Amino acid sequence: MKVLYLTSSSFSGSTLLAFLLNAHPEIITVSEMIGWQYDQDEDFECSCGKTLPDCPFFQNIAAAFRKNGLPFDFRQFGTGYSLVGSETLNRYLTECLPRIRNSSLERARDALVMAVPPFAKTLKRQDLANRSFISAALEYSHSSVFVDASKDPHRMRHLSRVKDFDLQVLYLVRDPRGVSRSTMKTRKWDATRAIEWWIRDQQNILRISTEFSSVLPVYYEDLCDSVNDTLARIHNFVDLQPEPFCGDFMAAEHHILGNSMRLTGQSNIQKNERWREELSQADIDTITGTLNDFTANNPQHALSAIIKHYLN
Repeated sequence: MKVLYLTSSSFSGSTLLAFLLNAHPEIITVSEMIGWQYDQDEDFECSCGKTLPDCPFFQNIAAAFRKNGLPFDFRQFGTGYSLVGSETLNRYLTECLPRIRNSSLERARDALVMAVPPFAKTLKRQDLANRSFISAALEYSHSSVFVDASKDPHRMRHLSRVKDFDLQVLYLVRDPRGVSRSTMKTRKWDATRAIEWWIRDQQNILRISTEFSSVLPVYYEDLCDSVNDTLARIHNFVDLQPEPFCGDFMAAEHHILGNSMRLTGQSNIQKNERWREELSQADIDTITGTLNDFTANNPQHALSAIIKHYLN
């Protein structure tokens, strides 16, 4: 099964790209495939307009899970890699080690975790859940490529363990000033914290991406400004015949989870550059200064080339 994993920071345009990719007849995606922890009494809707229990696509996924002896919860699919109830401890067991960003140590940690029988059993069940979900989605849609836009780079390391998956990586990048503006607004952070978080996130993505032989970087701004050329690059990357954007990405059947744009009725590309008006000059100077400091101190780092793409 061919799986294209979309990794990026939050607020980088992954939901938009998911809609655009899903418009190709050979591609299926739900964007983020972990599930959505909505309230029990909430009528949480799929982008098709139906609640998840009433959506034929997700009914098909639930049936596939039952067939494979797996439980299925419409709020939490069982496809996330989680070993314990504590979010912090689980992150240390399956994602980043505390204050350490080292791939060799993380892989050693992963080997130790797999040597613990209860943990190994849980991870194998989660591998089966992901295989069941993706296989059912491809069969339902008669597609040949599944796009997982869950973004977290550590997740793609787990998926690479599933032998049936032919995994390729798409790295989506957006102007760090735009990401910082969205982060500051949503998480109530200041500019320093927002840009330092973005830098750490890119470092993790770039570090883990080196473990994969097939990685395609894509800039959000190129997607908006040259949509057909950018889509053609992605389609060719996964060995599909390029399909131009029809002008209305809502024209295709879609079952997208993710941010609120899935329900707004927006059907065309609207490039978001609100940071130009909404960030103060002091915040722009803070962000730019932090980015310039990084490139000065790390001239050979792959992230420095990305930063220069935006600042030069």
